Amino acid sequence: MDLVSKLARLGASVVDRFQLQATIRREYDRVKREVELKTPGNPAIHGYKVYSQSDEDGILAYIFSKISTDHVFVEIGCGNGLENNTHALILSGWRGIWIDGNERNIRAIRAAVPRNNRLVYECKMITVDNIVSTLKSSLGELGTDSTDLLSVDIDSNDIYVLSEAIKHIKPKVLCVEYNAKFPPPMDVKVRLPSARWTGDDYQGASLQSFVNTIEPFGYHLITCNLSGVNAFFVRSELADKFPRYTTTELYQPARFYLRHLASGHPASLKFLANAVAEGTQGHI
Repeated sequence: MDLVSKLARLGASVVDRFQLQATIRREYDRVKREVELKTPGNPAIHGYKVYSQSDEDGILAYIFSKISTDHVFVEIGCGNGLENNTHALILSGWRGIWIDGNERNIRAIRAAVPRNNRLVYECKMITVDNIVSTLKSSLGELGTDSTDLLSVDIDSNDIYVLSEAIKHIKPKVLCVEYNAKFPPPMDVKVRLPSARWTGDDYQGASLQSFVNTIEPFGYHLITCNLSGVNAFFVRSELADKFPRYTTTELYQPARFYLRHLASGHPASLKFLANAVAEGTQGHI
């Protein structure tokens, strides 16, 4: 292929990518307008993406703008750090814990980011049996016994791990991945113990199942993100800071294509490494 042909092919590729991004952006904005119309004040309309999979960064920022916080998080299922719910929080002055069961992911983080009292990370497969001891040990390294945010995304026993965790700790906010294939009032969940997710629909639990399980522990559903992946709960005493809607009204169907909306250049761990090493607040 000659140079002219290569440049022409590259140009077409770039145009295709721009057109795809424009299409996703239009769809995202359409869904946001629809949600705002149906559920005014819904935190989902404040979403945006920095390092999150979709719009979770903006939703969390909005939620915590409404409630006081000590800026401590725990994320179970942090991946390799390039795409998760708390990377942006660290750049905003938070500190916390990353846990992931994939050694390759933790190895990548370890190679780029120092482990200290700004960010504690660990490779461990989290289960109902070890979640409480793991949280207590990791929070001890941070010098605290409480957390403001608990984010759980392990694609299998999430609902069981979460319900065991909140028997012992009481985060102000919970971010949990739900199975959007099953709209309310369908109450379905994997059996315990379950095998690791194999990519089919036998994964996690429906939104209604999370609501039925978590509400008795003193939590209230306040929103779901627009891609239909994560649900957000706050402690009941904080729920009056957000509009009240039913589970059916807050449910968002699976729109996984929205995760492909770009947020600038490809992600790296470089700003994160600076923030953790220097112990200073970054800018996002």
